[in-house]
Amino acid sequence: MFLKKLTYTTWGLLALAITLMFVTLNNVKKENEYDWIQRFEQEGIKNTRIIEEQLETIAQELMGIASLFKVSKNITRSGFKTYTSPLLKKNNFIKSFQWIPRVQQDQRSALESMAQKDGFINFKFTSLSKNTTIITAPKKNEYSPIYYMEPHSDDESFLGFDISTQPVLLKLMNQARDSGEIVAASTVNLIHKNPKKMVALFYLPLYEGVDTPKTIEGRRNLFLGTVLGTYQIKNMLEKTINPYLTSGMFLTVLDEDRKSELYGNLKENALIKKEMALRFSQIHWFLVWQGNLEFQKGPNRLHNWLSAAVLVLIVFIAVIFQILSSRARRIESEVCLRTDELKNLKNELEEKNLTLHELIKVKNELLGMASHDLRNPLTSIKGYSEFLLKKGTTLKEETRTDFLKIIHSASGNILGLLNDLLNLSSIESGQLVLNLQPGNLRGLIEERVKLYTHLATEKNIHFNISFQQTTAISFDTPRIGQVLDNLLTNAIKFSPVSSTIKITMESGDGFVRVTVTDEGPSIKNEDLDDLFQPFNKIGSDSTKKGTGLGLAIAKKMVALHGGTLTFKSSKNQGASFSFELPENSSFY
Repeated sequence: MFLKKLTYTTWGLLALAITLMFVTLNNVKKENEYDWIQRFEQEGIKNTRIIEEQLETIAQELMGIASLFKVSKNITRSGFKTYTSPLLKKNNFIKSFQWIPRVQQDQRSALESMAQKDGFINFKFTSLSKNTTIITAPKKNEYSPIYYMEPHSDDESFLGFDISTQPVLLKLMNQARDSGEIVAASTVNLIHKNPKKMVALFYLPLYEGVDTPKTIEGRRNLFLGTVLGTYQIKNMLEKTINPYLTSGMFLTVLDEDRKSELYGNLKENALIKKEMALRFSQIHWFLVWQGNLEFQKGPNRLHNWLSAAVLVLIVFIAVIFQILSSRARRIESEVCLRTDELKNLKNELEEKNLTLHELIKVKNELLGMASHDLRNPLTSIKGYSEFLLKKGTTLKEETRTDFLKIIHSASGNILGLLNDLLNLSSIESGQLVLNLQPGNLRGLIEERVKLYTHLATEKNIHFNISFQQTTAISFDTPRIGQVLDNLLTNAIKFSPVSSTIKITMESGDGFVRVTVTDEGPSIKNEDLDDLFQPFNKIGSDSTKKGTGLGLAIAKKMVALHGGTLTFKSSKNQGASFSFELPENSSFY
């Protein structure tokens, strides 16, 4: 009977092993697939930034051409060609550069004669007829002809073409004129004889004088013309992104309506898909990143080995259990002899058991918090550092700087978490010693408010500060600064846009009281008991960020000063936190 029970136990453990193997296989597989998708999304974000930088580079090229016109009042056709030829040679996706002056009716004949003297014998101002044939432009008060064009060998017939006769081109030119900035848009190729192809047009306005007029009326009156750059979208994207696309990753660029594919084509068998919007002036594209198992060799397959390891481990435990069970009767007599001793230790063990449960709870909370709050910044640091090691030399300095800033920010988050844990540990163990000195609490508050003004400005939040005359107090400046940091950042985080945060300092009953009140959502009654407990995060899912240690540390810091940190709900909504520090008039 005993052997039969042992057999049943062994079979039970084996069944448990198989169950755990499949559970582990499924969980680890999902985790690896999630990490794989995260790496894919990070790669897509980095590549999208590279395309944005290319558009910014195009804008800088046009500004260089505009600078040529500003420096010299008389730019010849040959001078225009000399400056633009290296740019055309460097980038084969540039269709053309054009200078489109603003021409009055009485200037038309002179400009046509000048172009003819430059060798364009048939040059004249032209427009398109209803059947899209080129005709002589009719007389009107003002023209916008293509006067310089590089290259012009294939498009010489369009020299003199009045773009103001085309509503789409006229609208973009007027927007650039009135805004004083570069206007970029993607449209069909209206100028270069191929209406089926999409091109990117970049308009840069020029004005009389060195500076851009400040008013729309001034910009319209002093408008001289525009520098127009025409770019083949497909070729530009191909040259920009191909060097950075890793194996198994594909890009499709759709227009604003998601109807036309400007670059690439959507894959039907893609395992991953991530859409990202790209906006530059009036260029509105949707970038669809797709990937298959060739991307970084797919998800990590370590889960197969891990599951097998779990199975072997449980089988090993079952065998050990079988061996140990065979000795159970022999050990049973010895256990009886020790029973009396165990009874004497029972009370002591129960007390220690309660302490142990508390420690286990803290440990579990710490592990859960650390695994969640450390993994994201560590993943960012690992991903961006790997990218810099692989492709850092090919990136622009600005991009490398952006990546390093992300790494620095993630490192700062980890350091902040560790500092919070060390502060809490120092307080709990009694090792934290305060450096109490007479200080200017009002000045410290003003300094901390100034420090976080930029965060408040992003949400249009205003500070309302009210100070009453108070007696002198002594405090540890860095520690009370840490308390103010926590209360101010919490108030900014939970406050709605365009609200007010009120800060008051007053004295009474032997204490100096500082109160920070916001207009955000109030704290629920069921959350009040956990408000100052470590690792508890109060609020909605969107605001449950951080370690959950801030208020706990702040309360303990104030308590070490002999004061208290309390909370009360505002009359309407929001939260109000106050801390009191004992007055000490003997310093003055």
